[in-house]
Amino acid sequence: MRGKGQPRTFKTAEEFYTAVAKYIKYCEEHSRLPNVAGFCASMPIHRDTYYAQKQYYSDTFNMVEDLLEDGALNSDIAPGFKQFYMKNKFGAAYKDKTEQINTNLNHEMTEEEADQILKQFNIHDNE
Repeated sequence: MRGKGQPRTFKTAEEFYTAVAKYIKYCEEHSRLPNVAGFCASMPIHRDTYYAQKQYYSDTFNMVEDLLEDGALNSDIAPGFKQFYMKNKFGAAYKDKTEQINTNLNHEMTEEEADQILKQFNIHDNE
């Protein structure tokens, strides 16, 4: 039996999923970017209530997060803003990645190898 407190906002996982799906449809019809803040404002619920659904309905919560991500990714919102939103909300999957190749050229070489390299660059020893 549950302790005292307010009843759950979404009594079932299906109710939670349906509410988010309706919100996303609304966003599509009104050219809005689906997002957690917008969903919470439309319900109206606090953001903490939204994130608490993960505790109650973890699989459904993950599907809802995917719905919001897909809705945002496929929206007709300004590409620059959408890119900013995706990088910040959904993290590593949308971050710009920079590859760095580090080749260590610090190895010992013989005097002959050094002379060959110097000759390639027309650097001559002043002996």
